[in-house]
Amino acid sequence: MNYEYIDKIRQKAGVSINVSEYHGKISASLCCANITSEALLPKEINIDGISLSPETMKLKTVLLSMISETLEKLNDTEMTFYPVLFPDSESLIERILSLSNWCQGFIDGFGFSIAQKNISMDKIEQDIIREIIEDFSQISKLNSASIMNEGGEDLAYMEVVEYVRVGAQLIFEEMKVVNT
Repeated sequence: MNYEYIDKIRQKAGVSINVSEYHGKISASLCCANITSEALLPKEINIDGISLSPETMKLKTVLLSMISETLEKLNDTEMTFYPVLFPDSESLIERILSLSNWCQGFIDGFGFSIAQKNISMDKIEQDIIREIIEDFSQISKLNSASIMNEGGEDLAYMEVVEYVRVGAQLIFEEMKVVNT
C-alpha cells in the first residue's frame, strides 16, 4: 500500500478523503468487527458501479484492495501491518500530520465500531486497549507546532510510528477476545 499512489488516484477521482485518516478508520473497524469491505468504503463511492466515473471506479478498486490487504496484514503472525502514511521523503512535519490524521481516523473508527456493535467500554477490560487509545488520542493532537527541530525529531517520529503500528495490532488481537 503506497500512500502516494492511493492519493494520486483519489485526487483524479475528486473524492475528498484523507488517505491516512481513512486507513486509520478502516484499521480500527477491522479490529472491532467482521465488516464487509464494501461497508468500509466512503459514502461517495459505496454505490453501484454504473453511477461511478472510471476514475472513481478505479479508486473503489484500490480502496477495496487496501481494505483486504489491511485485514491480511493484521491477521499475519509476522506482524507485517503498517499504517498508510506520508512517505519518508516528505518533510517531518507532513509525516507527523499524516500520523496524527491516521490516529484520529483510528479513534473515530474504533468509537463508531464499538458503538455499532453495542460493545461497552466496561466490557473491554483489557487496560492495554484503553491505554493505546488514550495514546493515539494524544498523537492525534500533534501539529506543526509540536516539532522542535526536524533534525533531532526524526528518530522520535520513527519510534512513535512503531508504537502505533504495534498498538493497532495489539488492539486487533485483544478485540478478538472481546468479540468472542
